Amino acid sequence: MSTRTSRKTESRRILAVHPVLSAFLLSLVFWSCTQTTAAPISRNDPESTDPGRKAISTARGSAMVVTANPLASTAALVALKNGGSAIDALVTAQAVLAVVEPQSSGLAGGGFLLHWEAKQRQLSVLDGREVAPERSRPGDLLNAAGDPLPWRQATSQANAIGIPGTVALLWEAHQNHGRLPWARTLQPAIHLASAGFLPSPRLLRSIRLAQRFGVVHSPEFQALYLPGGQPPAADQPFRNLALARTLRLLARDGGPAFYQGPLAQQILGGINALQASEPNFRGWSSADLSSYAVVRRTPLCSQQLQHRICTMPPPSSGGLALLQTLALLNQTTNLASSNAGEAQVWRQLGRAQAWADADRLYWVHDPIDGAVPSAALLDPAYIASRARAMQGSNGSKPMPGLPPGIDGYPYGRPDRGIEQGTSQITIVDASGNIASYTSSVETIFGSRHLIGGMVMNNQLTDFAFQPSLGGKPVANQRLPGRRPMSSMAPTLVFRNGEPVLAFGSPGGRSIPHLLSRVLLASLVWNEPPERAVGLPHLSRRGTTLVLESDPPLPWPFQLQQLKSEASPRRQSIGSGTALIQKIGAGWQGAADPRREGTALALP
Repeated sequence: MSTRTSRKTESRRILAVHPVLSAFLLSLVFWSCTQTTAAPISRNDPESTDPGRKAISTARGSAMVVTANPLASTAALVALKNGGSAIDALVTAQAVLAVVEPQSSGLAGGGFLLHWEAKQRQLSVLDGREVAPERSRPGDLLNAAGDPLPWRQATSQANAIGIPGTVALLWEAHQNHGRLPWARTLQPAIHLASAGFLPSPRLLRSIRLAQRFGVVHSPEFQALYLPGGQPPAADQPFRNLALARTLRLLARDGGPAFYQGPLAQQILGGINALQASEPNFRGWSSADLSSYAVVRRTPLCSQQLQHRICTMPPPSSGGLALLQTLALLNQTTNLASSNAGEAQVWRQLGRAQAWADADRLYWVHDPIDGAVPSAALLDPAYIASRARAMQGSNGSKPMPGLPPGIDGYPYGRPDRGIEQGTSQITIVDASGNIASYTSSVETIFGSRHLIGGMVMNNQLTDFAFQPSLGGKPVANQRLPGRRPMSSMAPTLVFRNGEPVLAFGSPGGRSIPHLLSRVLLASLVWNEPPERAVGLPHLSRRGTTLVLESDPPLPWPFQLQQLKSEASPRRQSIGSGTALIQKIGAGWQGAADPRREGTALALP
């Protein structure tokens, strides 16, 4: 029996026999299906998985769940089976991921939600991005000499931790669109945290990677994830009892308990205790937590490739980069007649990625400081001029463009920066409601500080470290109450007003690169979902073209055809696409095999 078939069979048996999750049983079922020999961690991409990848997980049905972990997918599918909405299933999945995939996302992180309400035909964005505390200063991640801290060192600083938004986002979404009781949606996560689960190969590899980072880990992190200096045993149930207590409190008192009350005071106490070892950390106030608010934003949409593509607006830069990349590519290639085997299309895709990056990394910031010129950056005349410049550039490093209506360059030009440690959840319920949600704690295990069993994020390293360059302020500057620029870009695609594709991916600053390739496969090359997620990726990073070294599916052309590119580099690329596509009267989903993702469906 194949891995994919056995996983589906066991899922259905569990759902039919025992609608309340048994953590240990599920661990045995799923990890016996997916266990592989641990391979060395990729030095190139810490989110990549081992070369011995499982088959691509796919499913078809009337309702669908795709997440980065089989336990999360199963728990979310139970929520749908019990009459829950896409948002109920989302809350369940994210809570479970906080337990079983803490290296990538969790309750003390943040995220972006794109939600389609089918009955009202309403598309909305919830921004649950972390916020800089009120005592933040622009140079908080500079050393005494005024130079940026080394990135790995910066990620473990208390000044890297932002006010978390995940719980507030989940609570607000559930209050407006949930059907099941809030407490019920958290029960699977509580059970897994208290009864235990078998740690997955990827979780154990991530713990070893965090151990090799060479930075200080908190005593709580050491005690939980490195007892005795070693990761937990692969064949023994792993428990996070502190997180179980946190989840029980949230189940009893609701999402606001994270921001006011005993749990909030516990978080403040844990954060402010770091002042003893980090004298330049000024701490958080109770108002930093109590004043946190989810922001409702207008989706960023563009008519392209005979579809309407809707994604994240600023402060995420990923949506803008995705739409710009596709627009530039459409200007410079004959996409309509192209296929996946044409090396020239892939070459142009890499160049379009770099030119879109130049714009988004320069112009995007928290809209609280003024509108980002997204519409001007997608203006057809501007795109045409950028496409001409791209064609004549000879592969040189692009500069940001000057969109219409702007007289000059107001900002300094920052470096590219680093983002990691993210997860994607995509869900469609039986009523046609859709949730595409990307969440993150930033790097592997965020800051490596734990409070209440929760991994605290390091999202404030997504601000520019240097507040000014060349005598000009940078756009993405760290200031109190601001949300750092992100690359997360959960996306929905519409045809004739109806949603036909929902997806997103982790991948740090490369997220729009990965998503643009997925859209090409789905909308232009008409590839089925499993090939859309499994085809190779490429990513232009500065002037270097990075080619995936170990893709689940082979390159559809000879890589020698890209020899005109200056020194292309081969390395692992840690995508984790969760994709659901409308196929006939139902839905088909696929999970990226580069991680431990699983697609599950109701008939």
